[in-house]
Amino acid sequence: MAKSDVSNIPTFGEVAAEDDAILEYFVQTDSVDTVVNGIKFLILGRKGSGKTALFRYFNERQPAGSLSLALNLRGYPWAMHARRNDPEAATAEQYEASWKYVIVTEFAQMVLSKMTGTSKWTDQAKSLQSFFQQNYGGINVTLDDILRPVALQLSKASFEPTILGCKLFSISLERDNDQVGLSRELNALSDAIFEAASYVSKREGLEKILLHFDELDQGMVDYDEQRQLMLIGLILACRSVNQMSVRNSVSLKSIVYLRSDMWERLTFSDKNKITMTNKSEIKWGEESLRRLIDLRIQKYIPNATWTEICDDELMRGRQPKLTHIVARTFDRPRDVISFMNNMLEISRERRAQPGELSVFTNKDVVAARTDYSNYLKAELDDEINPHWEEWSQALLVISGLGKLSFTKSAFTAAYNATNLAKMVPSEEAIKVLYEFSVVGTYKVSSGYGGSGWSFRYKDTGSKWDENADSFKLHLGLKEYAGVNE
Repeated sequence: MAKSDVSNIPTFGEVAAEDDAILEYFVQTDSVDTVVNGIKFLILGRKGSGKTALFRYFNERQPAGSLSLALNLRGYPWAMHARRNDPEAATAEQYEASWKYVIVTEFAQMVLSKMTGTSKWTDQAKSLQSFFQQNYGGINVTLDDILRPVALQLSKASFEPTILGCKLFSISLERDNDQVGLSRELNALSDAIFEAASYVSKREGLEKILLHFDELDQGMVDYDEQRQLMLIGLILACRSVNQMSVRNSVSLKSIVYLRSDMWERLTFSDKNKITMTNKSEIKWGEESLRRLIDLRIQKYIPNATWTEICDDELMRGRQPKLTHIVARTFDRPRDVISFMNNMLEISRERRAQPGELSVFTNKDVVAARTDYSNYLKAELDDEINPHWEEWSQALLVISGLGKLSFTKSAFTAAYNATNLAKMVPSEEAIKVLYEFSVVGTYKVSSGYGGSGWSFRYKDTGSKWDENADSFKLHLGLKEYAGVNE
């Protein structure tokens, strides 16, 4: 097979998941169609899996047949929103009404901003315009300010929803904890706004409107019960509005992009229904990561692929180079991109002889592992530190054992000899390391699947087995920890 010179590639891209190569990959898969036309509205993925790239795609590309509004919650006033709960509602539903109001308000603003025909003279459009003018001074309300008013004013010119036959003339958003009924009042108003906006949208023949909520973890210090309830409220509100849209033949869909680990920690009655019906998880494997790499290569070398920029020599154990590399990642684009960029730097340093093609060799792969291992440790710091700041010291315990695989008893003995045991028991420590795929467990299969090492990032449905005795450090951390196979 003819080879291509890897020195023609300046970079494999940015480590951030918003990289253009990932955008192009999503265009070529069914990911976009799943969001636009399917019933999936909860997009899950591990940090770095590409959720934000998909979010960015809709924000920048505006796929044919749809209008997208990117609602980035970076810097969102969570503390202010936390006061818009309803203690009368079931625990998991305390914030559903406030999020529903946010969603229909954004929908209404989008509809009003796209009006071009005679719809602006309809009663529905006039009611919407009057409501926004009275409460916000116009239709350019930012996401941060939708719930900021102390009270929402209602009138004959805008909306006068009723509850048990009584008209509402205003809705107080600032309430004491013993003042209940916010959900009923906000839901009544949201339904009125939705009905009016839907009428105008249909009359204008607007394309499908997509509302995307992303970066729900930004600025989050503690993933406490209140924040979890607020995220549950957003998810339930999206489902509710999406169902309303289907029933009323309205082209509106709201979508939530959320880290998989955050979803796993949520607990509410309808979680399983949403998991089975409305969840779409972004997953990568060696084949999809190869296609992503090929896209990046082809940006600089037309029609070239991975096999054309590396030699044909197998790694130790008769393992292809890419298999060797992917085994040291969490099956994420950012990990592979980081590894490839390290290899580029190394290949530039050794330089091919004049007139000789420069291709990746086994030595390049091995030499890139140390810097890559340091990168992966830093990535895990970002993920694990908010939950357990001392996790790095637990990793040092494994480092002290000296081997890639070890028994629970060996870890427990070494761990209990440190001060860590006074803060976090060894059983809890190894469980956290397992949950974040720092370590995997050896599972003996009773069926046809065979036995082997199991890591959480690959087997997302696996649960912690307190009886597990054999553990293995993730290969990507081998060089950082300084352990031997």
